[in-house]
Amino acid sequence: ALIGGFMKVAVIGCGAQGRGGHVANYNKINDIDLVAVCDVNFEQAQAVAMEFGIPYVYSDYRELLDKHNLDLVSVCTPHAFHRDQTVDAFEAGANVICEKALAVSSIEAAEMIAACKWHKKKMSMGLQNRGSAEGRILKQFIDEGGLGKIYYTRVVAGHVMDIPGYSVFHKKSLSGGGVLYSTAVHNLDLANWIIGDPTPVAAMGTIYQKVRHMKNPLISWKGTLGDFETEDFAAGYIRFENDSGLSIESNWLTHPWKVRPQIEILGDYGTAEIPLKIYVDQGNQVFDRTPKITESGNHFFEVLKDFVDAVREDRTPIVKFSQMLHVQQMMEGIYQSAETGKEVLIGK
Repeated sequence: ALIGGFMKVAVIGCGAQGRGGHVANYNKINDIDLVAVCDVNFEQAQAVAMEFGIPYVYSDYRELLDKHNLDLVSVCTPHAFHRDQTVDAFEAGANVICEKALAVSSIEAAEMIAACKWHKKKMSMGLQNRGSAEGRILKQFIDEGGLGKIYYTRVVAGHVMDIPGYSVFHKKSLSGGGVLYSTAVHNLDLANWIIGDPTPVAAMGTIYQKVRHMKNPLISWKGTLGDFETEDFAAGYIRFENDSGLSIESNWLTHPWKVRPQIEILGDYGTAEIPLKIYVDQGNQVFDRTPKITESGNHFFEVLKDFVDAVREDRTPIVKFSQMLHVQQMMEGIYQSAETGKEVLIGK
């Protein structure tokens, strides 16, 4: 259906990401036809369709897939539904860009990847940090050997005293996890991509729910603390096959003066950070090699445009299968270790 013509696109899930991340940015891409939106909350889907002039509205995604011969589908529903909706879209002949986290387990993630390969389709993820110029520049610097061997990476993520009150981020049955799956996944993926996607072999982790123990916690969703099922703090340590390590700390309740660099990377020849800083060692001196960056841009648009172009040009999207799986395995390993109190071997 792609030979020079318009690609038919639909978005499943019309929440904040579906509407603001996907629908709004598809509207800025040429040669695609956003034909339909779908949400179990039909009124919400209708409102988005009205706002953006989209002709068809569904509350059942299967009906959407049956009625339209779609080229591209965005899956922007709670994590627990990603696997079935993505696999069904592949079976219906569509390519899929799925919101993070990819799934609620690495088994589900592997099934999605297998279905994608079986149906000879393309898959990407809504990881907007991949669209940042800073990430691309640092990755290139490291790929070219600018920092030498990378032996340690530190990832920090979260919000400043802000638990997401919308959607189902606090529902374990629907989201699979809390701050790690919903927020830290962005910085973890970006770091993993920048350092070259090494194979993770072991994980240790600890998770906590501070919100239950606070005095006067700020709760912005319609509900009570009893509804809150996920962690608001998670920390973990990953060991890679190449003997390097990665630590991650994620917190929805960070104090404002504790906001640190999102990513720090230590190599034989220097260190680097995001927001972008590159420091190179010469003997006992350290030189700032941070380039000037003028481009800011819309990161979400970049990732979506990359996916549309990848389908049209029959090339691999910026988010690759092994990266998707490794990030899922790392997060799952941290959760499993936190539950069992032991180090967890990955992929064994």
